[in-house]
Amino acid sequence: MTEQTTFTPLQLSDLHIIDKESQLSPLTLNRAQSALITGLTGRDLVLKARQLGISTAIQAWLFIAAMSQTSRAGTLAHDKETTHKLRDMTQLFYDTLPEDERPARGANSATRTYFPDTRSWLFYGTAGNTRSGRGGTYSHVHGSEVAYWRNAERILAGLLQGVPVQGHIILESTANGAQGWFYQQVMRALEGKSIWKLHFFPWWWDDAYRLPVVEPLIMTDEERRLMAAHGLDAGQIAWRRHKQLELGELFAQEYPEDAYSAFLTSGEGYFRLSEVIFSANPAPLTVAGHRYVAGLDFGQSNDYTVCSVLDATTREQVALLRMNHRSWAEMRKAVLDLCCQWNVHTLVAEANSMGSTNIESLLAEFDTAGCSTAILPFTTTYASKTTLIEALRLALEESGLKLLPDPAQRHELEIFTRRQSATGAWQLGAPPGEHDDCVIALALAWHAAGAGPLIVFGG
Repeated sequence: MTEQTTFTPLQLSDLHIIDKESQLSPLTLNRAQSALITGLTGRDLVLKARQLGISTAIQAWLFIAAMSQTSRAGTLAHDKETTHKLRDMTQLFYDTLPEDERPARGANSATRTYFPDTRSWLFYGTAGNTRSGRGGTYSHVHGSEVAYWRNAERILAGLLQGVPVQGHIILESTANGAQGWFYQQVMRALEGKSIWKLHFFPWWWDDAYRLPVVEPLIMTDEERRLMAAHGLDAGQIAWRRHKQLELGELFAQEYPEDAYSAFLTSGEGYFRLSEVIFSANPAPLTVAGHRYVAGLDFGQSNDYTVCSVLDATTREQVALLRMNHRSWAEMRKAVLDLCCQWNVHTLVAEANSMGSTNIESLLAEFDTAGCSTAILPFTTTYASKTTLIEALRLALEESGLKLLPDPAQRHELEIFTRRQSATGAWQLGAPPGEHDDCVIALALAWHAAGAGPLIVFGG
């Protein structure tokens, strides 16, 4: 991709917007807007909280581009109202320029504007059918609220073919459930399997999202962790509490805090989760006299190899290793190092598929390294998996098992479902196209912890 054109704050400050107080104001980029514009790669995916001004920044960037170079920019929004809003924003940019700085315009309508001096076009449309944007050639594309597009995959298949490799495509949206093209692309980007660069902007990137605090707040453990991790203050926590009461479970979607939990799962998940479950110490230390156990689920390309380590004495997760696209030998070495680090007493490893071969290699490699961890195979069948997962569910709901606040693991637990197949059999696992490797590794680790006698299937 060619190097992008950049614009100075002075040029951007020539533009005006209607701000949140309904006042005409010069455009001054906020933290999220600045981060996006300076971090564009040409193929950009934006997952955002509400009202951070992302669409405004993109429209300003496209407008400046049209006045300074030859471009054909297409903007496609999810509904007519938003399409008109974005078109009106461009009109305001133009109208509020000093007369001597306004470029000449040729055609100018609700759907397109032409600047003859630079031979640039701005096009506006609504993603209402599968032919939206098809057939055109664009140097720049702005897709707004893509998660809400109907037939998004088919629309984008046609639209994106009209953008050259050196062109710019920015697709932004708030989340809209764990489904659809936008969701799938965000998940792939998080896994490093996408051509798209993911830009994630949580709610605290807007400094205005805070409330005055009259009396000291008594913070929960979750709030303290959030404040420590992201430098939040009491006013921001007060705002968060207010919004959570106002929106309920939709808060995570409208004002996300990580790119996984933003996507609410439709239907009821298998695990009933609460914040207290994800309250394990994120920086634990080995404690003499404690018994550590681990679960290992093998995967290499499409899936992940995951090793989950628990302190069986305190019933807390202390380590989580998640990896793929590495050789089996590299991944076994990482598991060996982790077990040595935590002096793991028992490692229960799934023996299906490549598991049995890798377990044999692990036994030899652990012996050579002088690691005393006992490695026990677990053969997954319908019956053994049902028993294994049910035990984990009870541990999370009734036994006080605490987990690390890892977003990938949390996401897998949230989307894990029990559903009935066409034959009537009940199946446990992740929805199609998703992962459950963290769940399986965690369940194996809890199995290794052994509330009662340790029963190993296939051992």
